[in-house]
Amino acid sequence: MADAPSGSKRRLLLAYADSSAHLVAPLRSAFEAAGFTTQIAPADPTEAAAAIDAANAVIVCWTPAAVASDIVNLQAARAQKARKLAAILLAPCSPPANLGGRFRLADLSGWRGDPTDKEFITLVHALHGRLSGRLFSGAVWSSPLSWGGAGAVTLGAVALITNFGDMRQTVDGFLNPAASEKALTATDAKVEEVLTLLKQKSPQPLSADAEAAMRESIERLLSAQSGARGEAADRLAAGDIEGALADLNTAALEGEKAAAGLSETWQEIGALAYATRTFDAIDAYERAVQLAPKDYVARSQLGSLYIRAGFLNEATEAFQFIYQNADDTVMYAIASGNLGVIDMTRGDFESAELHFNEALQFNETTGNVQGQASDLGDLGELARIRKQYGVAETRFRKSMALYVQVGDTEGEAVAQARLGAVARDRGKRPDAIAAFKRALDLSTSIDDVIGQSFALSGLGDVEFDSGNLAAARTYYEQSLAAAAKVSASENEAVALEGLGDVAEKQNDKTRAIAHYLDASSIYSNMGIAADVSRLDAKMVRNGAAPSPEGAEH
Repeated sequence: MADAPSGSKRRLLLAYADSSAHLVAPLRSAFEAAGFTTQIAPADPTEAAAAIDAANAVIVCWTPAAVASDIVNLQAARAQKARKLAAILLAPCSPPANLGGRFRLADLSGWRGDPTDKEFITLVHALHGRLSGRLFSGAVWSSPLSWGGAGAVTLGAVALITNFGDMRQTVDGFLNPAASEKALTATDAKVEEVLTLLKQKSPQPLSADAEAAMRESIERLLSAQSGARGEAADRLAAGDIEGALADLNTAALEGEKAAAGLSETWQEIGALAYATRTFDAIDAYERAVQLAPKDYVARSQLGSLYIRAGFLNEATEAFQFIYQNADDTVMYAIASGNLGVIDMTRGDFESAELHFNEALQFNETTGNVQGQASDLGDLGELARIRKQYGVAETRFRKSMALYVQVGDTEGEAVAQARLGAVARDRGKRPDAIAAFKRALDLSTSIDDVIGQSFALSGLGDVEFDSGNLAAARTYYEQSLAAAAKVSASENEAVALEGLGDVAEKQNDKTRAIAHYLDASSIYSNMGIAADVSRLDAKMVRNGAAPSPEGAEH
């Protein structure tokens, strides 16, 4: 199979163990029938790296043999780093941690090549949606939300019917590409006729790019067979351009109303998934923002989820959009504060401080007590990082008092955990334990899993400092499990590094390197070079040998 043209966005690279070739063959055929161009990942690391860079998505086919394959694991890690990883369970097995990719892990372990299988179609829609940016093509049909999957299908169908005519035509085009091709071929002459008419009405010559875009739009419109677009197509075919424009304007206005309602529904789905189903919530809020770009609350929720998942570039883009466009002071302060959090995570403390102070000023002006509490806590964390412990503690206590004032238990738990961290830094073990346990109790009372993970790692740090390695390891393991429930990337990395430190103290170098490597992979995906360098040094200290893909044993 020849590679896809350079302009294509449908190039898939298949990575798998050689012994699984018989399972991959029908998958490759089905992908190509669904409109993708496929290539097999080369075994040579240099060639594989180039192929991954050139692909639009990397399909890693997990089988027991693939799990045991260093080659497949390295290919998956590089694909994940490039944000191109789409994992498939092709046979029952347990894929490596942290190599799940942005897509939901598709379970094709019982699949035998049926292109109409629901799980395969869901995967195809997810890939088409991610690679093309279409609104209603995400992996939502098998959402773990009890009603979200069916609701998403219904909503997507309504939107398609409202805006694009008969749903049957859309389905026929997907299952029978030849039908769509026939419809387009039959209108070729009419396309040229309409294009010529429009060019004659243009006051100036069209560029080649503009003419190509216009031709594509005319093709799509003339192939519409029903609904408002079908009526517009009939008018256009008859040369009635003004009539076609009137029909399309009416349809567009109705479509905008439908899109606004659909955006609200996606936000409701995102809100239900927010607490524990991070990637479902991200998918829902991404759709909400696509449908309502100026809904800054939805975009803020999406940005917060991106931070949780470790997608700092996407989070920055979301909050910068709010920062640059919102005329609401409250939203402006939220955006500035979150940009500060991202800067602090990346180690840009000066920029973070500017953002936190700016957010605090706006929240004080508007009387937003909860916002002030958040900003004071973030400024306190900056002071703690700079070892200004007295300043940090003062800010944390002010932050906690404000959270208590407004009844924000989650914020109070964060402030308690931060007080625990500063007590630990000062060597005050009893105060640190008391604060972390209070934070854990508060987080548990409201089922705040991320808060629990934060407090548990803090307790692990205190026990580690005291040489209580067994207790430290238990706390870190509990923290890691809590963070993994909600895909809280940075929390996972912190717990993994703690487990690595315990293993190193116990002279278990192999286990230490494994934990450090997992933590380093997370920080690498987040783009935090300083943390990656620190962990690389720890791995080398334990006997790991540097390699182009990172330190390895």
